[in-house]
Amino acid sequence: MAALQKIRSKGALLVGILGLALFAFIAEEFFRSIETTSAMERSQVGEVYGNKLSIQDFQQEVEAQSEIVKLQMQMQGQSGNLSDEQNEQIREQVWQQFVQKEIIRHECEKLGLYVTDGEVQEALRQGTAQSLQLMGTIFGNPKTGQFDLTQLQTFLKDYNKTIAQAQQAQMGEQVEQIQLIKRIWDNTEKQLRDELLANKFNMLFAMGFISNPVAAKTNFDERSVLYTAEVAALPYSSIADKDVQVSDDELKKAYEEYKEQFYQPLPTRDLKIIDVNVVASAADRAELTKTVEGFEAQLRNGDDVAEVVRTSNSNILYTSLPLSKQAFRSVPDISANLDSMAVGSVKATYYNAQDNTINTLKLIDKTEAPDSILYRQIAATAATPNARKAQADSILNALKGGASFADLAKRYGQRSDSVWLTSAQYEGFGMNEENALYLRSLSQVAAGSSSVIASEQGAVVVQVLDRKKMVTKYQVAVVKRTLDFSKKTYEDELSRINRFLAQNQTVDAVEKNAAKAGYMIYDLPGYTPMQNVIPMRIGGAQAKECARWIFEEAKENQISKLYECGRANDHLLVVLVKATNDKKYLSWDNPRVKEFLTIVVKQQKKAEKALALAKNVKSIADMQKLKGAVNATLTDISFASYPSVAGVNVSEPVLAATLAKTAVGKSSAVVKGAGALYVVKTTAKKNTPEKFDQAAEMQQVASIIGQRSYQSVFEYLMNHESGIKDHRYQF
Repeated sequence: MAALQKIRSKGALLVGILGLALFAFIAEEFFRSIETTSAMERSQVGEVYGNKLSIQDFQQEVEAQSEIVKLQMQMQGQSGNLSDEQNEQIREQVWQQFVQKEIIRHECEKLGLYVTDGEVQEALRQGTAQSLQLMGTIFGNPKTGQFDLTQLQTFLKDYNKTIAQAQQAQMGEQVEQIQLIKRIWDNTEKQLRDELLANKFNMLFAMGFISNPVAAKTNFDERSVLYTAEVAALPYSSIADKDVQVSDDELKKAYEEYKEQFYQPLPTRDLKIIDVNVVASAADRAELTKTVEGFEAQLRNGDDVAEVVRTSNSNILYTSLPLSKQAFRSVPDISANLDSMAVGSVKATYYNAQDNTINTLKLIDKTEAPDSILYRQIAATAATPNARKAQADSILNALKGGASFADLAKRYGQRSDSVWLTSAQYEGFGMNEENALYLRSLSQVAAGSSSVIASEQGAVVVQVLDRKKMVTKYQVAVVKRTLDFSKKTYEDELSRINRFLAQNQTVDAVEKNAAKAGYMIYDLPGYTPMQNVIPMRIGGAQAKECARWIFEEAKENQISKLYECGRANDHLLVVLVKATNDKKYLSWDNPRVKEFLTIVVKQQKKAEKALALAKNVKSIADMQKLKGAVNATLTDISFASYPSVAGVNVSEPVLAATLAKTAVGKSSAVVKGAGALYVVKTTAKKNTPEKFDQAAEMQQVASIIGQRSYQSVFEYLMNHESGIKDHRYQF
């Protein structure tokens, strides 16, 4: 009881302690929630209309698009290796597709538009959708070249079975190729739905615009009536800049007139960049040349070529499979040497400036082989390599005895379809020896005959039905080493730029003294998160760290730290932040805006001065007497054209309009254009042979208005309504 009484006497204190504990618990959960939300936001590449794109989904789509591009390159006989620029283009394409898709989806949801499964199936049956173009090259009708739904359905139906057979036959590359095609199809199916929805939205939008007979006739006349004229012009450039003064008040007034041109949906930064590309020194080149000369000696001495290439760390892996010249497209210096070399000879070590490499090579063999082979095969399925070889021999003997290939294939649970194999489908560097042996053996089988191709892992019976286009193929060992800078060279460049930055600690000082120190400064005005320019040009983790600093920390007139960047860690990057522009409109005194406004106002004032000089001009002859005037003849100008006069070099729609209202043989009054004052004299007028088709013209006018309106509406939605957030610079 005494304990209970004591607890009662301390009731207020206990309530306070419990309250603090409860508050601490709630606060902990609150801050944990904030941390979770913050972590989720940091993993978002961006968002449109509140729909977020995670870095995982973004990367997955980039990989899918990259696989498509690689496959297209391989089908064209290229290596399939993407450059940094191509990778960046794919990232940009994926982002733009996401933005457009989300905007269209948002609008379609409000309109009740959607794509049904039946519409997808109908699009597949027709096979003409843009999304199906690549699929058409894989599952194409031989006669039409278009996508063939039946072939796709057969592929999907037999997918698991085909994979299992390829795995059983130890054909790893074929498994990867089949899996790649399946991934490409999965991505294509999604893109097809998006395309069909976009087409519906576009069609509905276009149907909202109509034309009339009057507009149709006007549209026809604007392009079918042609004029010839003499022109005299007084260019505004004939008036010196020193004769025109521009005040800030005049710039501000012009700013209000052109303000919408300075709208920016995203924050921007005006930057100046010092980008030092570290390259190999003369000493570095001499050392690598000596190293490659050592491998050249080994090739000359008859050492094992595969081992020499492997130990040399060559950029080009060795394959014993003879390759056509097409396979060497990515290394034209190697291709250029092949025909001039004798079999067994070794090329002396040389430097190739195009890819900055030191090289030597040995031509091992030169042979004639078919570029295309039509064949079919049956893979042995026995449990052990020896049993598989015996089984393959048995199948071959059965074929020689007159057995049906199709029946034998069916007996072993395999298909008997024949396929064309071209050099472009398999030629490449670094192929494993088992596949090289298979392809080399296949190329040696005569048309109309069968053979067993066996390896340590498996055995297959191949039957070659046809061979086409015999080409020269080369078996070559290549040592190609990139000339990189040494650690000492890098440290020397690093020390030099650090000394420069220590001596110049303000933006003005860096700008003033950079050229003297041998550094070039690049202007990068209006840099936005969407541009992703710095990672694209330079790459590497620190370049992206630099981009994050620019938008999340940098202040006006601030110098960044020195970033060591580059995919090969070969760039030293310093960024000068000249201006931070976070408002929706750039200010009138922003350097880029001010430069534009100054040009506009000066042009307006020069036009006023030119008008004063031409106040008594009544004819072309009068205009020609003025200092700085130029003459020209315009031929076949329609009302719809944008003619320009040599010496002015500015597109002037006003000239086309003046010609259209000036009678033949008559001269116009002085006309004020964008780049000059003009007097024109129409000398001839004619009609084109084109016949007026009212229905077609009405459709064209409606289509033009619809397209322009669609572009304007879409741009408005993107810039003002969609709430686009772009955080790609963080990744």
